[in-house]
Amino acid sequence: MKDNSKKNKRPIIEFEGKKYIFSVRSIILFAIGAPVSAYLIYLFFDLELSFWLHEIVVKQTVLFLNLFFDMDASTGYTNVGKYYWEFIVPGRSPIGFETFCTGVQAICVFAGIIIFTPHSHDSATKEDIIWRKAKALIVSSVIFYVVNIIRMLIQIYLYYKGYDWDDIHVSISAASSFIAAIIVLLLHKWIPEFIISIIYTGTLISQQVKKLRGIPIESKDNLELKSKKKS
Repeated sequence: MKDNSKKNKRPIIEFEGKKYIFSVRSIILFAIGAPVSAYLIYLFFDLELSFWLHEIVVKQTVLFLNLFFDMDASTGYTNVGKYYWEFIVPGRSPIGFETFCTGVQAICVFAGIIIFTPHSHDSATKEDIIWRKAKALIVSSVIFYVVNIIRMLIQIYLYYKGYDWDDIHVSISAASSFIAAIIVLLLHKWIPEFIISIIYTGTLISQQVKKLRGIPIESKDNLELKSKKKS
């Protein structure tokens, strides 16, 4: 059987004993599809028909607020404006709830990345890619959801204690973003294609630049990059 990667002069990246070969089309689809799909998924959850998610998150948050802090907090529902649900905090002004408060935007971003991450053209490497993607999507979504609930518990409790909402909302939301780094590590563990496809794109661009400048491209397995196998 002929090696199509050599025929097409595609670079090969070897990582932990597996070969990664991507088509230009799959990389372009990844670059366009990931952000577009993330945006469209978020728009879906921002529609009124998806406000069931708002209700679930608000009621769960209030349940834990009263369970852990005995705040006597409650939920409010007013069919006025774009968003309807709010937190009723004793002694303080109500806090409005919107789609961004669900944390679904982070889930949408990583869902887009996971779904559109290119598959290697090597049959052995891509054999279990669907299972690995499904696992990464489920675990990352659960982590983001739980962290978002914890974030709101901390913010609303501090607000209940007298802190200014704008101060604690911005600072704690920014601090919780470190979770994204953990998700990236999970992606690298289960879907190394994500990072490798970015490196692969750089290699393809480098090849084209060398070609335009008349610099010979290495022929040994088309710029094969290797990493040590796991012990």
